[in-house]
Amino acid sequence: MIHASGIVMDYYRKQDLKIISKEDHSPVTEADFASNNYLTGMLNKIFPGIPVISEETSKPDYQDRKDWEYFWIIDPLDGTREFIGQNDEFAINLALIERNRPVFGIIAVPAKNTFYRAISGEGSWKLKPDGSSLKLPLFTPDRDSINRKVLISRSHAGEAELRFVTALKAMGFKTEVIPAGSSFKQTLLAEGSASLYAKLGSCWEWDTAPGQLILEEAGGQVTRILDGDPLSYNKESFENPDFIMWAPGISPLPAETLQDI
Repeated sequence: MIHASGIVMDYYRKQDLKIISKEDHSPVTEADFASNNYLTGMLNKIFPGIPVISEETSKPDYQDRKDWEYFWIIDPLDGTREFIGQNDEFAINLALIERNRPVFGIIAVPAKNTFYRAISGEGSWKLKPDGSSLKLPLFTPDRDSINRKVLISRSHAGEAELRFVTALKAMGFKTEVIPAGSSFKQTLLAEGSASLYAKLGSCWEWDTAPGQLILEEAGGQVTRILDGDPLSYNKESFENPDFIMWAPGISPLPAETLQDI
């Protein structure tokens, strides 16, 4: 991931950066492809028996992958709009999935030269540029506090997320809305620097897999709004259902309450 971060940073603030619009009208850059080529090549070389799913490559049919015991899932540049906008809030996501759950995950934040990693059952850590590591969370919010720092997507927040914030206020919570990009938001939750993040709309397994494990190993939770269960992986569709990420120390609201919002 250190090398992948270096590749991405080689393209950062490049004056003639090549940008392509994908079929869904989202942008992709030459930095996405360069990071993707390195990561997929590295994983295939070191772990030749484990398939790799990437946002930027074609996906095998569900019938071909539904019985996989393990696979890697990557987003070689999460937050391409943030990368193009040069606000430093982009990331690289990598996770190992066992059946339908992440068991190893790394989020790199290249512009901050910082990495977050977790192994199932062994906790999660922030790795700093000086080589030191800090066990997460760094801060634990007061479980009973009515104050909530609510993250929203800097580039993708829609009306549903804003309605959610309004509903929290109506329930008596004092909310501070904090825009942030990519899976960088998820690292803020794992640190305890924010309280929660609601994603109501399009989001994919490669966007959440490492962040979910990092957050859960720090003591947080990721719950589907429909039923309060965690997100699962290697579904027939890679698209996630609506969900909320809760920082360590924050008690999730009941699913029946969330469904009324």
